[in-house]
Amino acid sequence: MKKTKVAAVAAAALIAATTVGAMAGCGGNSEHTIKVFLLANNAETKFYQQYFDEMEQELQEEGLDYKIVFNGEQEGNYYDALKSDINGGGIPDIFYIRPNEIYQYKDHIACLQDFADTRAAAYGVDLSDVYDTALDLYRYNPTTGELGNPSDKLYAFPKDLSTQQLGYNKQLLEKYQTEIRAAGYDLPWEMDFTQHTYTWEQYLGICKTIYETAKAKNDKVYASDVPPIEVLAHSFGGELIDLSGGRANGKVASLTDGAMKKAIEYQAKLCACGGADVENATYANMTAGKVCFYGLVGSWEIGEYNKSLNGGDPTKENWCLMPWPTDDGEADWQGVITSAGYCVSKKCAEQTEKAEVAMRIAISFLSPKTQDRLTKEAEITLPLLKSVSASYRDPENDTVFFPKTRGYFLDVVSGEHGFFPAKYSTYDSVWLTDLETQLSVMHHKKDKALDSFNSIKWENLQKTMQTHYDETKSR
Repeated sequence: MKKTKVAAVAAAALIAATTVGAMAGCGGNSEHTIKVFLLANNAETKFYQQYFDEMEQELQEEGLDYKIVFNGEQEGNYYDALKSDINGGGIPDIFYIRPNEIYQYKDHIACLQDFADTRAAAYGVDLSDVYDTALDLYRYNPTTGELGNPSDKLYAFPKDLSTQQLGYNKQLLEKYQTEIRAAGYDLPWEMDFTQHTYTWEQYLGICKTIYETAKAKNDKVYASDVPPIEVLAHSFGGELIDLSGGRANGKVASLTDGAMKKAIEYQAKLCACGGADVENATYANMTAGKVCFYGLVGSWEIGEYNKSLNGGDPTKENWCLMPWPTDDGEADWQGVITSAGYCVSKKCAEQTEKAEVAMRIAISFLSPKTQDRLTKEAEITLPLLKSVSASYRDPENDTVFFPKTRGYFLDVVSGEHGFFPAKYSTYDSVWLTDLETQLSVMHHKKDKALDSFNSIKWENLQKTMQTHYDETKSR
């Protein structure tokens, strides 16, 4: 993370030259405190704490007397606390947002394009080496209200490109391999996924076999969680949302015909036969080694899975990744691309020196050295730099990166097998939460799930989406 002494002195001199007037009125300690508030799991929080301590020391060595105050929160608490801070006037200097949340916080965040154009290189960042996909997610046009256009300006620096891929516990599957083979199915490590995938019907048969075998043996083992509705919809040739009329006129796909109907009916069938277990095929049970297939293996949780299921031993291979099944067994599987970014508050950006320091911190995660640390030390992200991809995939680095099948993560985020979630195309994802909540209720009914299909009201989802769009537009 260290720059050369010449570069450091030059950077400090540039700041000083542009902020003589601003410094005269600084006064209180708050002017020299960078408040960083991020959504972070335990592994990320540990890394951030160390990282920001080092960054603070680096600043002080350059004569920039700043204190970095970091606070990390888990998913639910993070957004409640952020809204409370903003409403109370205590907005963080740097905070975490997902792409569509630019709409929600557009009045509170600074445009970072000028800094990216003029200062990125001074801090060892080459934006041309960053996946265009990652950068474009945070481009926004306040005049048109459009998001994601490559010609528009950056309002956040990407923290990551991520995916939640289908993972499996090899040790558990080996326990049931006799029954799986007897039912006519290959094991994942026997498949040539470059040529074909499982069909969804084959996946259902495997999961049903595991469920029935485990039940007969009285094993507390669960076959699968419920495959995400968006992955299913895409594999059946559809999407949750139709944006052909533009984002302002987005329409929720009909839930009673086409790909969406097939997707929901498949989820219900998998739950009804016992293959998918809403209550027990959870993250906690997956990391405890009790779930055979788990479709929410987050790329930011690589370290946690390795620690939990491999005991941190890179020679073990108790958990692996695989492509999602497809409707026809062809190799054109699809996974969802997600992302998070670091933005800088407008309030902070109004203070010239502080803005430089905050933006420097936010962009620092895109430097090659920090990217290397994030992927190797912290195991909390995939490389965002195109120049690192080959090394990340290389089997010679299997003792450095996990798991051995990690290439499926990159297949998704590089765009070869990836798509963006519907929530990134709307002003608020509440409507999607409503859908997922209704589906979860349906799945809990298990053998009655199919009977509950028609209880999902497409009209209500459309109304919710439009209401939140109108509310956001009027802010």
